[in-house]
Amino acid sequence: MKKPLSKLFYILLICLILIIGLSIVLITLKKEILGEALYTILMEIDKSLILTIIIGTIAKMISNDIYKVKKNDDKMRKIGIYQIGEGKLDNKQANIMFGSNGYEYPLELKFLFISGDNFTLSFKERMKEAIKQGCNIKYLIADPIESKEYLERSEELCPQSEGHYFEQVYRTLEIIKEIQQETKDYKGSIEVRHYKDEYRYNYRLAIYKQDDNETIRLWANFQPQDKDAIDLSLGVHGIFDEKYVEGNTYRSDKESSSIVLSMNRSFDMIWKKYENTSNIYLKK
Repeated sequence: MKKPLSKLFYILLICLILIIGLSIVLITLKKEILGEALYTILMEIDKSLILTIIIGTIAKMISNDIYKVKKNDDKMRKIGIYQIGEGKLDNKQANIMFGSNGYEYPLELKFLFISGDNFTLSFKERMKEAIKQGCNIKYLIADPIESKEYLERSEELCPQSEGHYFEQVYRTLEIIKEIQQETKDYKGSIEVRHYKDEYRYNYRLAIYKQDDNETIRLWANFQPQDKDAIDLSLGVHGIFDEKYVEGNTYRSDKESSSIVLSMNRSFDMIWKKYENTSNIYLKK
């Protein structure tokens, strides 16, 4: 359906008609016929109308752009996306993800990476505090043995400067083992499982609950296949709660229209599939 013509459009059209009419009068009837006073008044009106056309046209162009942005923003909100930007996690988003500094602590964190070594090293202290507050952290990373061929093929596309992918996985496991040891008496927990080749892009989910209301936040990175997310990626931030997905009664209906719920469900499917890999390399 086409967007209806706005009132501003009709005002500009009327101004244009008046300008043409006044210009014809001023050209056809000389100052001597109209009189100097009337001629001056009509000339000033003509100038004002021209100025109105110029300003109105600019305003119309700006309002059209604002309308397009608003319309696109509404579409993004309906599927759960509220921000698109640089892939790197800034301090504010880290506070939201892990809690602290005025933000509530999540009930659950879900991470899916190839290795996640840089992320895990950077945020291990925040993870410890979140676990202390009762958060359960779930890690899905590649299997350093079963996924070795897959990792080698991935590395052909994106060569690594800080050790091979399977070496990075072991580094992540060492950090997770350290976190487990230091948080064993806390309310929360951290667990790692290993997929074989289901990785498409890295994403992180945080789940918060207050009374009966559940909120899920998503941070996903999309990058070229020859780049690591930390070097060049587009960050998509999503959120699911009742404000963002309206008009659907059942959660199953919402999952078909919410990227956040769909990715949460995808994580859970992979997590369940590799239940037998739970902490297997941390027990050795």
